Amino acid sequence: MAVRNNIFRGIAEGLLLAILMSPLWPGFLHARQGKANIAVIVSSQIRPYIMALDGLRSGLNYPLTVYYLSSNPELVRHYLKQKSYSLVISIGPEASTLTWSLLRPGDKKIAIMVLDPQDLLADPDPCGVDLRVPMKDQIHLIVDRLGDKRKIGILYNPVENKKWVEQAQKAGADLGVRIIPLAIHKRQEITKVLSSAYQHIDTLLFIPDSTVISEALVSHLTKDALLHGIAVVGYNHFFMEIGAVMAFTINYKEVGTLGAEIAGKVLSGSRCRLLPPPFKVEWNKKVWKTITEDFASTKKSKGAVP
Repeated sequence: MAVRNNIFRGIAEGLLLAILMSPLWPGFLHARQGKANIAVIVSSQIRPYIMALDGLRSGLNYPLTVYYLSSNPELVRHYLKQKSYSLVISIGPEASTLTWSLLRPGDKKIAIMVLDPQDLLADPDPCGVDLRVPMKDQIHLIVDRLGDKRKIGILYNPVENKKWVEQAQKAGADLGVRIIPLAIHKRQEITKVLSSAYQHIDTLLFIPDSTVISEALVSHLTKDALLHGIAVVGYNHFFMEIGAVMAFTINYKEVGTLGAEIAGKVLSGSRCRLLPPPFKVEWNKKVWKTITEDFASTKKSKGAVP
């Protein structure tokens, strides 16, 4: 009996030693004890990034070491170079650019709150959450709410958004919608281009574009479009406040929560990909009624009222 016990004890000790010597053991121990070393690099302390950080914290059961790039960029750079992290999560374009430039391709990293991260980070397959609502979804929802056979104008700078507008044209063709590109290269061209386009469009879709982004300018253009009976569709809640008929509003906290879900999968060894952002459709019934009723005598049919 003593000989049998010694044999079993020897086998058990051998198995334990094999586990401890295995390269998988440190990761297993971290996962069991909740000691994954996660760094979060935040571009700055603006409200959308803080909301995303809140969502990240609420969705992860790991302690997070948070660095604000705007507070001390050299210190953040030093930590990324010198320290070893189980995962680095970057919030915002500046933080993501720095993270991708300093970490190795095989290091685990996630980017959230970034527009078109494939282009910005020169990474064809980044891990994280994009900050653009897929164009096909946008066109489909416009048709669903405003009716088919729309003539949708899109203000954009080709240097920044040529590919995005080409995607819109393809999505529009698939859904029986005309996409009319309104290309501009500088802000001073916008009024002239848009004035000429009014007779050819019935909907004006705004997309994130650095040449067009300006609260004062967007507010003026939205009000002017409404005076011409043009339905404006925007990409955040601000557009609803200035008279747009519809907006695709991204929930920044939910972007962080989705980032937390991705982080959990990455830490468990799963493959990661880029996901679209969580968003909701906002609708201004009063503005739509104004467009469809007040301009019914001078404009052609605007499509079916939802």
